[in-house]
Amino acid sequence: MTRLLSLCLLLLSVSVARAADPGTSLDVRGADGERIPTRVLEPEKGTANPPIAVLLHGLTRRKEDWLSDEGPTHGGVLKDELLRAGYRVYLLDARRHGERATPEARPGALARLAHQGEPSRYVAMIADTVRDAQALLAAVLAKGKPPRVLVVGYSMGAQVGLLLAAREPRVTHLVTMVPPHIETSMEEIAPSRHMARIHQDWLLLTADKDDFAPVVDSRALFDAAPSRRKTHKTFDSGHALPREYLDEVRRWLHADHRGPGRKVP
Repeated sequence: MTRLLSLCLLLLSVSVARAADPGTSLDVRGADGERIPTRVLEPEKGTANPPIAVLLHGLTRRKEDWLSDEGPTHGGVLKDELLRAGYRVYLLDARRHGERATPEARPGALARLAHQGEPSRYVAMIADTVRDAQALLAAVLAKGKPPRVLVVGYSMGAQVGLLLAAREPRVTHLVTMVPPHIETSMEEIAPSRHMARIHQDWLLLTADKDDFAPVVDSRALFDAAPSRRKTHKTFDSGHALPREYLDEVRRWLHADHRGPGRKVP
């Protein structure tokens, strides 16, 4: 739980990304009727039925992280790569983040409560975000079946991405950067409790000096997934990956995924 609190403080200390290209808004509602602030960016190569990518931000961050080249996500670079590759890209704010910020229940405050032994509101924030991402996917896929459904997440977004992929078999590809270790006592939102349902093509990027996702926990996540096409790359860094992680994502996106999975030193 101490890791969770420290992670919140780390991400809060990083400057907020500035939006460079807001895209167009999409009117989507969650299962409970709450509006899900969503932006859609169209691919450079216009096609009738492009692959889609859903991008999920980290704790205390917001969807605009994927429009900026600033750290820790350097998301604008990845977003541009996806648009050039022909993806239609969807960005959404997690519960209590971005346009959905709630002064009376900030993510940092919820993390502190979880650290103090009161995790219910933090668990609800993550669980509701997973349900929101699934509602967005359902709305998008109701209009047609794209050739690829990619989910990308950084930190808390990687946690949400894993939970989403575990409950949504229509996700075909998954990229997760430094998913934090979550205590198994928070079963509903702990990825380790749900890895048996991860069958997607999966790229896991972790760090060997990450206090929020120790190497042993990251390896256990990777090994527990039954996916036959999975790749694990570890960087010599802390929770904030070096910008070079984007090169690994780029290679993976353009690789032929028909072969068996592998671990990369």
